[in-house]
Amino acid sequence: MPRPRESMGTVTLVPMARRPGDAFPWERLLADDAAGDGVPDAHRASWVLPAVPSSTSRARRLVRAALRDWAGSAAGEVPEVAELLVSELVANVLRHGRGEPVLTLLLRDGVLRCEVEDEARVPLRVRDRSPDDDEGGRGLLIVESLSRSWGVRPTSRGKAVWFELAVP
Repeated sequence: MPRPRESMGTVTLVPMARRPGDAFPWERLLADDAAGDGVPDAHRASWVLPAVPSSTSRARRLVRAALRDWAGSAAGEVPEVAELLVSELVANVLRHGRGEPVLTLLLRDGVLRCEVEDEARVPLRVRDRSPDDDEGGRGLLIVESLSRSWGVRPTSRGKAVWFELAVP
């Protein structure tokens, strides 16, 4: 299956392959995997996004296109929720992280896992739910509320924030 691509004027986002040593901890590596990517019966795509504000909207379009290609109309409301949550994670990297965000999508066994990696090793902080707080800083609360699960994992580059959604 071809992977989604998006043109950005003079810059083209090209899906990048994960290195074998950089697999998600929950992925199984199988010797008989025909695709050679270590994950059987899965759809996977990764993109390096420029560290510019417009990458948030580009990430939403990439998610929408990938899910349309992989799940079609069977995905239900998942694309809209995934777009919103990916926007939050990419915006966090652009605001608080370092380097170019790497967006990775994996759809396997009815679960969509979205991950945004950056070069910062600073731990994340979920804000209080206090109504007196300002309007900003609630992105991770949204991720927590709308996803099936979410978390942070260290990477060789820094850290990756991920979430999972069930796909019907």
